[in-house]
Amino acid sequence: MPNLLSRRTFLLTGAALGGTALVAAVGGIGYLATVDVDGLSGHAEGEQAALNAFLTIHDDGRIVVQVPRAEMGQGIHTGLAMLVAEELDVPMDDRLSVVFPTEPHPAYSTWTNVLQVRPEEASGPVVWLARRVLGQLGFISTGASGSTIAMWHPMRVAGASARHMLLEAGAARLAVPVETLTTGDGFVRHAGSGRSIPYGELARDAAVLAPPHDIVLKPADQWRLIGRSQPRVDLPAKVRGAPVFGMDVVLPDMLHAAIRHGPVFGAGVDHVRNEAAVRALPGVIDLAVVDGRHVAIVAASWWQAEQAAWQLDVAWTRTEADAVSSLDLSTRLLGALSADDPHEHLLEGDVDIAFGDPSASLVEADYRVPFVAHACMEPLNATVVLRADGSAEAWVPSQGPLSIRVGVGTGMGWAGTEPTSVTCNVTMNGGAFGRRSDQDVVTEAAFLAARHPGRPVKLIWSREEDIARGLFRSHAAARLRMALGSDGLPIAYDATVAAQSVIQSVAERNLPIKPGPDGDRLTVEGLEKAHYAIPARRVRSRDVASHMPIGLWRSNGYSFNTFFAESFIDECAAKVGADPLAYRRALLRDDPRHLAVLDTVASLAGWGTAMAPGRGRGIAIEACYRSVIAQVAEVTVAADGEVTVDHVFCAIDVGTVINPDAVVAQMEGGIVFGVTTALMSTITLDDGAVVETNFHDFPVQRIANAPRISVALVDSTLGPGGAGEPGIVPTAAAIGNAIFAATGRRLRSLPFATTETIGVRRTRSVLKTDAAAT
Repeated sequence: MPNLLSRRTFLLTGAALGGTALVAAVGGIGYLATVDVDGLSGHAEGEQAALNAFLTIHDDGRIVVQVPRAEMGQGIHTGLAMLVAEELDVPMDDRLSVVFPTEPHPAYSTWTNVLQVRPEEASGPVVWLARRVLGQLGFISTGASGSTIAMWHPMRVAGASARHMLLEAGAARLAVPVETLTTGDGFVRHAGSGRSIPYGELARDAAVLAPPHDIVLKPADQWRLIGRSQPRVDLPAKVRGAPVFGMDVVLPDMLHAAIRHGPVFGAGVDHVRNEAAVRALPGVIDLAVVDGRHVAIVAASWWQAEQAAWQLDVAWTRTEADAVSSLDLSTRLLGALSADDPHEHLLEGDVDIAFGDPSASLVEADYRVPFVAHACMEPLNATVVLRADGSAEAWVPSQGPLSIRVGVGTGMGWAGTEPTSVTCNVTMNGGAFGRRSDQDVVTEAAFLAARHPGRPVKLIWSREEDIARGLFRSHAAARLRMALGSDGLPIAYDATVAAQSVIQSVAERNLPIKPGPDGDRLTVEGLEKAHYAIPARRVRSRDVASHMPIGLWRSNGYSFNTFFAESFIDECAAKVGADPLAYRRALLRDDPRHLAVLDTVASLAGWGTAMAPGRGRGIAIEACYRSVIAQVAEVTVAADGEVTVDHVFCAIDVGTVINPDAVVAQMEGGIVFGVTTALMSTITLDDGAVVETNFHDFPVQRIANAPRISVALVDSTLGPGGAGEPGIVPTAAAIGNAIFAATGRRLRSLPFATTETIGVRRTRSVLKTDAAAT
């Protein structure tokens, strides 16, 4: 129960309750009891039959799986469709397709992310209430590596329920007992007579039957799809160049828009000095000040809009942050580590007594990381139209339709218009990493669409706006202390982290509830190290506010806290002259799951074998998103300091694996993302404004000199864990530990290197030499 009543649960459920206050006042619990949170009832319409909210079968046998999670390259449309296909007894062939549903059925709600509980394990009044409130609100979101965890059970139930209804319909059609029938390859079969009926001929009869009350799911030994790699359902369209991303949307009579945001966050528009001249540029149709803070250009083509936006001469209002630099914010961050009264998240054992023991050996170190951007390959975009009947429709590469719906309402409200309804089309995302969960781009597009009713308006942020005027992962600093016993192992651990609260920042922009910053669990995730056998531990945080807007970012707090903590574990091992692997094995003596993952990656990497001078191996492990992941990085450091990550070995226990190829791909992508963050990524400020603008000064890892990657999936009988974010989590620590093994230098701040782009194909990273890096 403590997990169900966490601060995050209170905030998000509270926001949902606020959004449905009228419903509660009118209907109360009686109304909520009528909300269909399972979605298992069917209906027939035209030449197709919806057997439940997740599955439609056409008369010609085509099967459409409704997957209410955004495809962002992670393969979720394939994995979740596999679950339905497994229980339905159909192959993953061209008869099966996947769509993101445009109607927000309550069964699609992302309530599991809020309550941090698996559907198959959930019960009690809090679950009952949250499922219905969040379902009625239409809270559907893709993130936190939670899609498979959330949908593993409902999608299987949907497939099994539909199969049962098809069997019942087949029994009625053939006039035989249902127990004499079997299914396979999209047919109901009667072995005694040799007769078979395709699902397409039975679907409409089946759809009007009552769904079964007690669904029996296939046991693992009967699985034919789960656990076996399947081709991605989205790849054929992508290979053909079919229009599947938000950037691809083309509609009749469409207008195009570009936008400029203030150089310093918080600035507003005083006036546009050359407004008349810009309005007269070729193709320009409109110049609009958006919410008093941004200036948008609407034109006949995006290039005309963007070229006009480059010509804008805007007088921006001044802010209190106009003179702020990166050094100012970093100084404030480090100072917070010594400030009084940090928020205490965890206290186990008597930490102060352990540190006061004169026989204990003490280790202490400070670490820090910078702000970083998301840099999705597909820049932010949204297309919105306001029709003559007052209805609105939007096409957005978003992480959830609720942010689209609210964003359209907000943006059109700025223009004095209230849409009668909003249809949300969630397109495929060209990368998201948390960035596409905010409402900003769709709100701006909706405002512009309301100014041009009847014509779709497609707004695209330029790469410069995306990197320099978007959202960021917070910078962070940590002070870690360890008291070591006579055997060299920890007896007490004390960790304090300073960062800007992501939950507060996100809530201020997107929710009706405005929480305080203290107690943000995303600030400390990855710092607890609960899997290590340490008798006493304390974890605290300090919020350090700034003018920078903080957003959800791939793995959030794990992205810096695992770097801090796993680097520090290596420092403790070095203090007592222990091998980093052996030291971790001793700390994991009570945790067989973690130990199995650690041993797997060590074996995969050949840990302990000799390496040439200038080369080193580093190891790191973390438990995150209900998965356990460990990595070993091999690096080469040249005499001039150039560092190359040669090979990253990865082992992960992700619970039950649905599509192995997809999990491996997620690890590979996460590791490349992690290498980029470790060696290259930093956002700096000058006079309050972000300096970096594009890939020339915010570089990303190129394929030409990307590391080799080897991935091992550890067998598990547990339910599925998350795979989208764990791949990035241990990478920076593993690289930092490998650099130490190669050079003897302990680097305690990211990025480790200064990186330049060479041509268009490769990057060159040279280790930092300044004192701040160590």
